[in-house]
Amino acid sequence: MSPAARVNPRGRRVRGPAGPDGPWVLGLETGGDELSAALWRLPTEVGRPVSAWRLAEEVTTQRGHKHADSVLLLVDQLLWRQGLAPKDLALIAAGRGPGGFTGVRVGLSTALGLSLGLGVPVWTVPSLDALAQHAAGRDGLVVPLIDARRGEVFGAAYRVPAYGELELVLAPRAATCDSVLSAVREAAREGESVTFLGSGAVVHGVASDVPPTWHRGAATHVAALAGLAWDAHRRDGAMAPPVDPAYLRASDAEIDADRKAAAESGPESESGSEGANHGE
Repeated sequence: MSPAARVNPRGRRVRGPAGPDGPWVLGLETGGDELSAALWRLPTEVGRPVSAWRLAEEVTTQRGHKHADSVLLLVDQLLWRQGLAPKDLALIAAGRGPGGFTGVRVGLSTALGLSLGLGVPVWTVPSLDALAQHAAGRDGLVVPLIDARRGEVFGAAYRVPAYGELELVLAPRAATCDSVLSAVREAAREGESVTFLGSGAVVHGVASDVPPTWHRGAATHVAALAGLAWDAHRRDGAMAPPVDPAYLRASDAEIDADRKAAAESGPESESGSEGANHGE
């Protein structure tokens, strides 16, 4: 094969349209079955609306819950196609969950590693907040549901009158889908429409009639929400929120360990424990 016929594994370089010439923001969302990375370029002037920004590229790939071997590779490919180097990044945005434990950890650790290496801030964004942005501008409640497995979902409810604006109506929780639906019905105004989206809505058969992409976590929205918050603080990285995961429940391994310990303790230990509790 001639050199000219070889295909670069990073893909082709992309020349985006003319747009703002301010800082670059990298977004990562790794808590679901897909790995998502996105690049935004902001205007030099602080405080401009997202409509004045430029989304250079977003890439989503199916990797199950094993992201560790592919996050940095995807970022490298994304930067290369845009003719950028890591040093060109000004902000790293990362979804903090809830989601798959391994995926969330990998995304946050990758963001922290890039931050330390480049000397730029990390800005975390709740993954349910970002998922709700798919339905920005829709009337009524927006209920993002992420499949939590074991018959549960991670869910919350919002009103999202415009992109980047969120009114939290139902706090994030890990619960059965039926439990979340019941709480949503109680929280909704009379006659208020409800839009269900996300992997949990699909798995439990309650998804609204929306584009299929709305059921996926999106680094585009993670990076946009982080960029808006960064702008609101005059791009002061010292104001970034803590880099801590939002798990909402124990990990599968912890749940299994607790069940095993309970099974091994036997009825006698349980009755003894109950007696001790009643005696307190």
